[in-house]
Amino acid sequence: MRELGERREPNERGIIAGAPGSRTWRHLRDLALSAVDVEAPQADELIEQLRGADTKRDFVAAFREANKIEIDDDGDGMSADTLEEVYLTIGTGNRARERERLLAAGQADEERVILGEKGLGRLSAMRLGDYLQVVTATADDHHWNVLEIDWNKFADAADNDISSIDIEPEEGADKSSDRQGTLIRIASLTSAWTHDKLEALARDHFSKLVDPFSHRSLPLKLAFNGIAVEIPPFATFILDHAHGVFNAELTFDEEGHPTLSGSMNYRLRNRRRPFNFRGVEIASFAGDASGETLRRMGPFTLEVYWFNRRVLKKIDGIGDLAAVRRLLASWAGGVALYRDGYRVNPYGGPKDDWLSLDQDAFSTSGFKLNRGQIVGRALISKSENKYLVDQSNREGLKDTSEKDAFVAILSAIMEFFRGFVVEVDEEFARANRVEAADTLERFRQEDARLEEIMPALLSLLGATSEGKKLSSRLRNAIGTLREAASEVEAAAKAQEQERNRVMHLASVGLLIEILAHELYRATAGGLRTIASARASRDPKSTNTQLRVLDAQLRTLQKRLKVLDPLSTNARQTKEDFEIVEWTRDIVESFSSQNSRSNIAFETISRPNGARRQIRAVKGMFVQIIENLLSNSVYWVKQQNKYDRGGSVPGGDEPIGTITVLVEPAEGRISVIDDGPGIPEDRREIVFQPFFTTKKQKQGRGLGLYISRELAAYHGASLTLGDADEDGYIHSVILELGPNEHS
Repeated sequence: MRELGERREPNERGIIAGAPGSRTWRHLRDLALSAVDVEAPQADELIEQLRGADTKRDFVAAFREANKIEIDDDGDGMSADTLEEVYLTIGTGNRARERERLLAAGQADEERVILGEKGLGRLSAMRLGDYLQVVTATADDHHWNVLEIDWNKFADAADNDISSIDIEPEEGADKSSDRQGTLIRIASLTSAWTHDKLEALARDHFSKLVDPFSHRSLPLKLAFNGIAVEIPPFATFILDHAHGVFNAELTFDEEGHPTLSGSMNYRLRNRRRPFNFRGVEIASFAGDASGETLRRMGPFTLEVYWFNRRVLKKIDGIGDLAAVRRLLASWAGGVALYRDGYRVNPYGGPKDDWLSLDQDAFSTSGFKLNRGQIVGRALISKSENKYLVDQSNREGLKDTSEKDAFVAILSAIMEFFRGFVVEVDEEFARANRVEAADTLERFRQEDARLEEIMPALLSLLGATSEGKKLSSRLRNAIGTLREAASEVEAAAKAQEQERNRVMHLASVGLLIEILAHELYRATAGGLRTIASARASRDPKSTNTQLRVLDAQLRTLQKRLKVLDPLSTNARQTKEDFEIVEWTRDIVESFSSQNSRSNIAFETISRPNGARRQIRAVKGMFVQIIENLLSNSVYWVKQQNKYDRGGSVPGGDEPIGTITVLVEPAEGRISVIDDGPGIPEDRREIVFQPFFTTKKQKQGRGLGLYISRELAAYHGASLTLGDADEDGYIHSVILELGPNEHS
């Protein structure tokens, strides 16, 4: 067709003439005849038409008609009016209105989902072929309704008004009353089709059009030239061999408050962990979304099966390891999205990493939870997730705040799963690792036993000259082993000291960063104030500006006072200090640093006026209190964003309150806030390193862990307070121990 000038290329108008020196249609007819599949339906008729063609026009017509795609269904069909007013109206919302009508009437059928809503999908036929024929009828029609469109006419008349192309449905053949449905015939195809191509589409796309984990079957039969092409079913029993199974569900109560719950089952290690998050934590996952955004986003279900490819093995019913890998590769790809049981492309496709699973997996050991290891699905619905809407081209969801929240929550859950897998693997690695202390203890035991028998052994060896040489070598060997044990012991102690140093500097780094920010802000503000005072000729205005500068410098001075004990020279030096005033200084300094957060800070000593001296590393004490305050500030802000969408209440009303209660007699300091609180069942897990429910990438899960380690360094303890009547904890308690603590 291209050689004859009958195949329009992209961006070309009209039919172009054949290239100079090209073969004639009679030469090309022989080529076409040799390419006919004689086993295909109506192959004999096609051969006869091609051979009997007397003109180029007859030859081209026969050739175009022979290559076609037919889509035939026994659905409701379309009347002549529907064909003209709906099918020929681009962008109609007829499907969407029909679905809403059924939902409102309570007649929605879970097994017969109405898909589509934009009235644009029909234009896809134009991409497949130049000619379209629609033959359709309802059960009430007495004849078939026929519509024919030659898309080339629109291209040839591109400069004219669209109404210049006359397209009208026509009355077709009579039909029996028991017939209904639609036949769409696309001819003059724009690309080559083969059995292998259709088979690849069946395997890679059609098989995934419906939720593979459900009981729903795809009501679709494929054939190429009359030969059936199978749509491979999902081998659900492979899921029984997954090494990890993770489930999550977001639900809303009657008042619209969300709960995200689920379980993580690491089958390979026989470890399970349930989880349960509520409103503010979920909003944090969702990138600081408001409660209203979450409600508009709606509920969803997530189900993920994880396969560790390094420990895969043959599975009866599938085949050897190579067969298992091939099957997994055909279905893995991350988390696919399904609405009402039908696929939303391209999420979870071969080239789509919408949850950044591969990107995040690269940052963990073993490339954990990458897309090639995951078969998963996320389920939404039209009725419950009205704001998660397809783009016009059906390629994913529209970019909205609800879509952003949805993707962020799914990403956070997957990161939560990944952290669980990594944590369990590290636990097993630690259990199988020989610790230096254990090795040294076993050596000492064996050395003591050897010491008992050495005198008798050396006495026996001393009887001969060769024995004396052997005893000398034996003593040297034992001495070398003891020296090696001493070196191992020294290295273990050095490693522990290094661990403490790194742990300390991890917090110091953040505080130094804060200090640099404070210095810049105060310096810049001071320079502006001085410049303004110099330019002003009003003494009252100058005095006011200087008072502002004085306040800024006092704030900076207070901050430096608190941060000074964090210097390298002072970080391991214990000193005596009074905890009430020092705690008050820390809180006031932190409050100044966070003055823009509109959070109320208060320090209370109970009983009033009580004092207590302690001996501790002053800088470490600062780190503990500031880590706790930072956590409280974050969650108070999140609570405000969830409740008010981030807006600040009117007047002087703060968005929240953080109270630091110092009880000198009991040796107790409590940090209390009115944020969302910590669920009772997480009383201990929150102190584990890298556990966090903060927004993805924003928290590393080290604050409480470091604080507890620093407290333990001083013989103190860090625990959570009592839960409220709803089962949530709002306080963290530092127990300093007896008064003689040092």
